[in-house]
Amino acid sequence: MKFLRNLEKETISIKKLSIIKAFFVMVLSVLLEAFGAVPIGIIKLFTSQSPQLAPYINLGAGVVVKYFVIILLLKWYSEKPKEQAHKQNITIKNFICVTLIIIAFRAIFDNSLIYLVNKIPMPDFIVQAFNEMAISPIIMILSAVIIAPIYEEVIFRGIMLKGMARKMNPILAIIISALFFAILHMNIPQGINAFLLGIVIGSIYLNTGSIYLSIFAHFINNSVGITISELYGLISGKYSILFHGVAIILGIIILIAACRWHKQSKTVNELDIYKEFKEV
Repeated sequence: MKFLRNLEKETISIKKLSIIKAFFVMVLSVLLEAFGAVPIGIIKLFTSQSPQLAPYINLGAGVVVKYFVIILLLKWYSEKPKEQAHKQNITIKNFICVTLIIIAFRAIFDNSLIYLVNKIPMPDFIVQAFNEMAISPIIMILSAVIIAPIYEEVIFRGIMLKGMARKMNPILAIIISALFFAILHMNIPQGINAFLLGIVIGSIYLNTGSIYLSIFAHFINNSVGITISELYGLISGKYSILFHGVAIILGIIILIAACRWHKQSKTVNELDIYKEFKEV
């Protein structure tokens, strides 16, 4: 996809965004999706006679709407860069490091806060949306593991976070973008998870400058969330507290080790870039 390549290679530059403008980006994305829901509703009327095909047709229509939402937002909030950025190519080590960070995050969250979060009831419309996706495993996988990571990362990290980080303190930009990411989910249980995940992925994005790694991190999170995370809830009995405690400790150890590994890799990359400029 060309818009992803442009963001990755920084052949386009995101305009500086204040908190109000960043909030407006989120509102615009919601309004544009709502506007796109009108033709999808019409399609549903014509596909009501084919209940087996309807979910897949609706999914396809939803992807088209999301694509145009991204294109419009990038058109409004991007510009040609004043100078060509020098970026280091991402490596397999980067992907392994991101995988470890997300697995560590999930191990910590799914064995601690999740038990408090699960006590908060979800709104009926969210439950209904999950039930509709659960009708087909293919739709569940495509929606949660592929479409959502691409769409949400482009908007919240590629546009919103990038734009705010150019105008304000990067740490504040990460927190605000994570908060907006949580608000978009429109329910407290998912919102808490989204906020913490937004901080983790936001840190990955600003540290690597790669939208590909940001999307990959989101992909890993959602994949683990709909598979391994569900298994933690089944653990009970005499040693359940011990198991969860060990999982949290292992998660913290893996997180620290992965962050240190990333820092070392980043230092090496910076030295390589310095050498290139020195040779020139």
